Amino acid sequence: MEQPALTFVNTTGASSLSPLAAKRMRAHITKTNFAKRRQTAATKSGPREQFKEARTLEKTPDIIPTVPDPPRDATAFHQLQELVFLEGRHSPGSASEAAWFQLIASDPVLMEASLAVAVRYWSPEGAWQLKASRHSYTAVHLLQERIMATGARTDGVLGAVLTMAFGATLEQDSVAWEIHIDGLAHMIEERKSPAAVHPPPSWLIDLIVQSVMFHAIIPYIWDSVNAIFGFPRLYHGRVLDALMDHDDRRIILLVKALCDSVIHLRKQIDSHHLHPLDPPSVAREIEEPLSQLRYKVRALRTIDDLYVQSTARAIELVLYLLWPSQSSGAHLTLLAGELKEAICRLPIKGCSYMNLTSFPLMIGAVAADEDSLPRRWFVDRLAREVRAVQLRGWKRPFGGLQEKLGGESSGLMGRFDALWRELQGED
Repeated sequence: MEQPALTFVNTTGASSLSPLAAKRMRAHITKTNFAKRRQTAATKSGPREQFKEARTLEKTPDIIPTVPDPPRDATAFHQLQELVFLEGRHSPGSASEAAWFQLIASDPVLMEASLAVAVRYWSPEGAWQLKASRHSYTAVHLLQERIMATGARTDGVLGAVLTMAFGATLEQDSVAWEIHIDGLAHMIEERKSPAAVHPPPSWLIDLIVQSVMFHAIIPYIWDSVNAIFGFPRLYHGRVLDALMDHDDRRIILLVKALCDSVIHLRKQIDSHHLHPLDPPSVAREIEEPLSQLRYKVRALRTIDDLYVQSTARAIELVLYLLWPSQSSGAHLTLLAGELKEAICRLPIKGCSYMNLTSFPLMIGAVAADEDSLPRRWFVDRLAREVRAVQLRGWKRPFGGLQEKLGGESSGLMGRFDALWRELQGED
């Protein structure tokens, strides 16, 4: 997906700023964001449109929603749902999802951060980008106020920083992403201090579980699968370390070690394809570690957690796809079917942008046989999202992934690239 320019700010440690310095920082952020929007508008519009958009930018609301307002918040939340879900308004399907929805609807900073990302990627047209800029400005303003307040590391602040990190992932802004992830880790650390009253919320743990393979706002371990392919949305070692004392330390250690080992194995296999090893070295460097990892992944399946189980199935498919000599099409299709069923049981539904950057969905699509029911399910789930964003003007929804990870015509990444081109209608 083509990425418009977007500025985020590191507000970690903002409480140390003097009132004058804080005022200057806010003025700088506002000036920078508005200048970027004017520059973008000038490159995409004619003189009349440039004048209208410049006038619109100058009309940033003087009143910022600093406290909950149930009628206003409900309206904004319904608007948000219509922006991020294909079916529009979505009823929560689990207690975790209901808690997450309630938090968004009741917390102005999280709502504005969510709208900033959702509006930004609804359409590339200038009017939508200007609306996104206003939401982004408001979110940063509210976040500064919260962080400057004593003991303000609330669930809403954590959710807002997490959402901004996801926005930076879509933006492919690695600097902003690192800033937000670092701030998130510090906030979690503060929540586990002796003076802290509340541990991190359960939905944060869930989102981090989903992030092990391809980061996002859905359980963090799940996103570890994205991390394996170099496209984490929320998954990061610093956040995992910060969560150690809040959640099941054993599960986090298992998933982190497994993810790191698969990344190392993938590098070994890539190196072998470029510079072939002799048979004894292949057995020692690839086949033996591969066998050990498959054993560990199967053990992970026994843990009674939906995100861990779905992550285990996705990683097991990755291992077979990285070194396919010992797998049959029927076996991979069976595993893909199990992954499909596991995804359908997850307690938090992914938004459109989460789905479009979800490597587990892509893994299921490339692993299953061409005419099988599991492949049709994975491809259809991705294709519906692709068609929706293409109708709104984003011609290459996977453009960011292709630019960062594409270019290979063989191996697993080559299969991903072929899938992206197929879904975008480039073949």
